[in-house]
Amino acid sequence: MKKLLFVAQPFSSRLADVVWLLFRLHLGLSVAVGAGWAKLINLTTTQEAAKLATSAVPLAPPDWFVQQVATLGFTYPTPYVWAWLAAWGEFAGGLLIAVGLLTRWNGVQLAFQFLIVAFLWYGEPEPFLSMYYQQFLFWAFVLVAALGGGRYSLDYWLVQKAHIHASAPLAATLKAQVATVVLVLAAGAVVAQPSQTPAKVAMQELTAIAQQWTGSLTYLDYTTKKPVMLATTLTGIQATPLELELDFVYQEPNGSKVKGSDKVQLSADGTRLTWDGVPLQISSKTRLPDETLQLVLEGRGLDDKKDCLIKRTVLLSSHQFSVLKEVKYDGTTAFLMRNKYEFQR
Repeated sequence: MKKLLFVAQPFSSRLADVVWLLFRLHLGLSVAVGAGWAKLINLTTTQEAAKLATSAVPLAPPDWFVQQVATLGFTYPTPYVWAWLAAWGEFAGGLLIAVGLLTRWNGVQLAFQFLIVAFLWYGEPEPFLSMYYQQFLFWAFVLVAALGGGRYSLDYWLVQKAHIHASAPLAATLKAQVATVVLVLAAGAVVAQPSQTPAKVAMQELTAIAQQWTGSLTYLDYTTKKPVMLATTLTGIQATPLELELDFVYQEPNGSKVKGSDKVQLSADGTRLTWDGVPLQISSKTRLPDETLQLVLEGRGLDDKKDCLIKRTVLLSSHQFSVLKEVKYDGTTAFLMRNKYEFQR
């Protein structure tokens, strides 16, 4: 059983084993820190790193990732369970690959995860010609599953220990090898930074907003804390190549009409939308089965004069446009619905 779990074979030369160790360290740490750990602490912007030093952060997948998992069909028993397993699988699996423990098994489970990301979630994948990093990671984990940990891994040490009664000199050698792995791992952890590549959107994908819409606004009244619904019309205008102007007309309960407007500016690299003056990172972008574009935007801002995390969930197609705004105040753990626009054509 131990041989099956910890199977590892050395390469033909020690140089190859050293190179393979360095590859495992880079691959494992980058996925563990940049993908798994970043999700578990809900690190959506680099500025949020300060919250780790000031308050306890629950180690749980963020809402945008749970929604993304649900859109892929992983809903039983709940999408949260699958999102939790995926995030912890990236974090723990990456660390275990780095130190070379259960290397092949973790290569298999991470290859499966990135198979889903690269070929199911990603639109129009090109298996052998594309240059996006999810496919590189998939093939890297396939390689790890095929080759195992190599000589400088805990798998190899455990297998050797099962077959050889270590003498004092051999034990010292093994300890030195393990110490080398730990030192290189520690050095890699010092320089490793969360590097989750943000989702991107092009202005061409947002131009459907630039037309006439009819629908409603439902908002939470600050005073009564009760929802209020107003009939609303929207005129969307593309003011500049990277800016949309949203002009609203609200029908008040007393029959009067009130006008309002928002400006939505897309960053040059397509990774952020500044909405009504608040910069929001595009934390996820999904094409739903009916070709509706779903964007989840997150960023820091103020609501009711209080610091909070703002999240906007946008659904856009040729015949529907909706924007759900939610806020999570500092010191709280749950998002609160602030308002929701729903329009049709």
